[in-house]
Amino acid sequence: MKKNILFILFIFITQVLPAQDNKSRIRVTDKNDRPLSHVVVKIEGNQLESFVTDADGYVDLPAVKGDKLLLSRFNQSQTTVELTDHEATIRLQDNYLLLDLGYDIKTTNEESAAAIGGISSEELESSHSRNVLKQLYGRIPGLLLYQGDTSPWNLTPDFYVRGRGSFSGNHTLILVDGVERDVTLLNSNEIESVVVMKDAASLSLHGNRGADGIINFITKRGGDHGMQIKTGYRASIDQAFRIPDMANAYVYSSALNEALRNDNLPQRYSENDLISMYNGEKKNLLPDVDWQAEMLRKNAYSNVADLELNGSTQRSRYYVYTNYTSHYGLLNNTDLNKDYSTQVTQHSLKVRSNLETYITPTTVARMNVMGRLMQYQQPATGLWLDGIYNVPSAAFPVRNGNEWVQNQMFANPLANKTARGYNVVLQRSLLGDITIDQNLDMLLPGLSAQIRLAYDNSADITDSKSKEYAYLQFLPVRGAAGNVEENTFTRYGNDTELFFSSWLSNQVMRTTFWSKIAYNKNIGKHQFEVSGIYGQIYARYAGANNSYMYRDYLAHLNYNYDNRYLLQGVLNISGSGKLPKNDKYRIYPALSAAWVLSNEDFFGSWSNLDYLKLRVSSGVTGMDRNLSYDMDKQFNGVGLSYIFVGNKMQNGLGEGALGSYLIEPEKELKNNIGLDMRLFKNLTIGLDAFYNHRKNIREASSSSISNVIGIGMTDISTGEVKNMGAEVSVGWSGKVNHFSYAVNSQVAFQKNEIVSISEEYVPYGYMSRKGKSVNALYGLIYDGLYQESDFQEGGMLKEGLVSSAFMQNLQPGDVKYKDLNDDGIINEYDYSYLTNSLPEIYFGTNIQMAYKEWSLFMNFQGVGKSTITTELESIYWPLYGNNKNVSVHYLRNRWTSDTPDAKYPRLTTLPNENNFRSSTLWTEKGDFLKLRDMELSYNIPARLFSNVAISECRVYISGTDLFSLDYLGIMDPEHISMYYPTTRSFSLGVNLVF
Repeated sequence: MKKNILFILFIFITQVLPAQDNKSRIRVTDKNDRPLSHVVVKIEGNQLESFVTDADGYVDLPAVKGDKLLLSRFNQSQTTVELTDHEATIRLQDNYLLLDLGYDIKTTNEESAAAIGGISSEELESSHSRNVLKQLYGRIPGLLLYQGDTSPWNLTPDFYVRGRGSFSGNHTLILVDGVERDVTLLNSNEIESVVVMKDAASLSLHGNRGADGIINFITKRGGDHGMQIKTGYRASIDQAFRIPDMANAYVYSSALNEALRNDNLPQRYSENDLISMYNGEKKNLLPDVDWQAEMLRKNAYSNVADLELNGSTQRSRYYVYTNYTSHYGLLNNTDLNKDYSTQVTQHSLKVRSNLETYITPTTVARMNVMGRLMQYQQPATGLWLDGIYNVPSAAFPVRNGNEWVQNQMFANPLANKTARGYNVVLQRSLLGDITIDQNLDMLLPGLSAQIRLAYDNSADITDSKSKEYAYLQFLPVRGAAGNVEENTFTRYGNDTELFFSSWLSNQVMRTTFWSKIAYNKNIGKHQFEVSGIYGQIYARYAGANNSYMYRDYLAHLNYNYDNRYLLQGVLNISGSGKLPKNDKYRIYPALSAAWVLSNEDFFGSWSNLDYLKLRVSSGVTGMDRNLSYDMDKQFNGVGLSYIFVGNKMQNGLGEGALGSYLIEPEKELKNNIGLDMRLFKNLTIGLDAFYNHRKNIREASSSSISNVIGIGMTDISTGEVKNMGAEVSVGWSGKVNHFSYAVNSQVAFQKNEIVSISEEYVPYGYMSRKGKSVNALYGLIYDGLYQESDFQEGGMLKEGLVSSAFMQNLQPGDVKYKDLNDDGIINEYDYSYLTNSLPEIYFGTNIQMAYKEWSLFMNFQGVGKSTITTELESIYWPLYGNNKNVSVHYLRNRWTSDTPDAKYPRLTTLPNENNFRSSTLWTEKGDFLKLRDMELSYNIPARLFSNVAISECRVYISGTDLFSLDYLGIMDPEHISMYYPTTRSFSLGVNLVF
């Protein structure tokens, strides 16, 4: 018996205890210490066995201290770490995010020497804008976004990567899964990650399309788990953000009388009528219409519903996404017609299916298909709302009985949007691509091949139902004392039936193909990856001569020595169909290198510095978007007309402009130096500085060659711009018991300068664009207002004061300008290039806090060193020409004899070529700070759903563009326009996971 006991004890000591020593337990979290499930962990040297983290981020595996663990989240992140203890926590930092550079070349910031930025789907889930680009405000260093179109179906902001590098325009390229596509077709829930490529090391891969930067959106794929179902619903209320207050009837009439007095003209409104307006009397005779209230309601409404299914089986992965979105706009009184509404509406239904399967043990097929049907509606006259601002409240009543009213000067703005019919646009889009990945280890270990074919087809069909309306022309009749005694109404026009017409308003057909051979080889501490790629894109748009072809032959090299020294190179021979025959290819090389100092042996003593990497890159990128076909040819056409026989005019022939020579795409030399570091486990810092020099910018030679030559001149490729700047990002995260937090900030500075430009002779250097910013405004320099003391008794300017060539009879309250050439008169020779309209500083800060099941997210974004123009009639340029309104803002800041220090000039009804022209008076400091996103959410504990199949239930309230701190005050500083307004949104939503 004793022998048996001793034998069992021996077996336990020699076999069981060592086995227990080989067991380790790790916890995987994100950078904010939130647990990550479904992370696949492998032990280096044992690639056949995988371990997956549970819902709390834990996994048990047979690893010992010193083993290297390979962690990956499919299509999301990957890294290799060394196990330091039997129980350990591993954070997947930002530099582990998987970044797709195009052509299915994937890397991470940890493994790359290029200047690239990215953001994951988890970081985007707290932002709820209907446009995915708007979710990136202030989130990625070097990506600059500004409010663009405000149409509810196209909220795409203007976007730049590291500012502007050319005076010929900005053409930042948008990719979806590496294929050029329309970003408005995306919904945020289907995005896995976003990648921004900023330097030559990443952009030269794309040859003639890459110089202005690239944004690549990667869509989701099935995860390493069984079927998971996610569904969500969000209801939103949108409100117009900052509509300027216009004068009511009394204030407008008083201001008009003041303007007429300034012009030495009879006043229009009598004192009795003004008193009646002030007291709200005689509205049947003296209209007082609030056009803003008549045309805009307080709220617009949106609904968004999503359903996702994703998972994997032994041989396949699948991700299926459906979305329904509806929007009902801000227009008011749109249901006045019996059979139709002219409200702004949008309805869209979308389905995406991303599938992946093993055809053989060495062959993988991936197929992505996305289809969307969208219908949107707007008034037949569009979404310009200038009538709200330009039509005075005292002009005429909205209706007389059931008939529309307007006068000889102004059309009825409400009738223009309600009684003219409507347009419906039907958009259908189908995007598809298939990829075959073939492992060729049977031929050579590490060898693989890939082909991808993508075809996209999208078309917009406009159905228009337009009509005209009858109206009563309003004319007030005044008595001998000048009081309005009655109004006359004269009928004009006819109510017509709706006239139907339909046309193809837009179409895009695009085919993308690439094939790739890749070879990976590890020799000791040396890792090599070499790729050879052939790519081709053919795009055809609606209209004649509107198709484009690109073709690339490129080689890509990655070298890694012991995770300490990184080297990457690109050589792209890139062809463009726009270049002349037999001269269609250009070469774009790039090289980048990095040194990971924290992996050096001597670095071990720096205990608080966890990671440090230095990066440098240099190379050439291209851009052909400003070229056109057959630039090298001269085309003759119609010339002057003449009478040859009788009295009939005949068209003659004429020579066209000379053909261009030495045609070149724009080429930019990009240089970048950067540093990435992590300290104290929780502090991350990124620094980048860049210098770019763009050449071969297309411009007209006619600016520098005299018309005496007698023929249209060729375009030339001689323009040059330099663009430089820096980016800083800082992040800090931590956790105290149940409270966790993270703060991430970034600031970017960029400044450009025109080095060379073809321009006509100018007598003064300040009139030249050379040496100025690409975005410099051109105008006069405001120098105050003329005062009564500046004039003699007869009304003439005193001697020695600067006069104006634009207006002879200047008066007190008119605008003074700086006489830059000191000739005593303001004229076209006093114009100069002024401040930059594109902000030079762009910054953002997002804050995340969580306590148990509660979480709060806020994203702030702003700009600095920015100038905006305010040349809007009625709001900033009122009354002059006798056909405009006036804003309350202008009236509070106008010149009068009692307010000589006012900002704006006197009121006038006459054409005034001196006061209302481009100058620094009509600019404002465009700096602002906005709260772009805010979300408060609550995760309902899973134990409450123990009897149902719900694993997660998250409810939230959120807001977008909630406030703005700026210098403008009366309008959105990003939207100085009379177009459909920008909005702030409030949302209530729920997300469920099954």
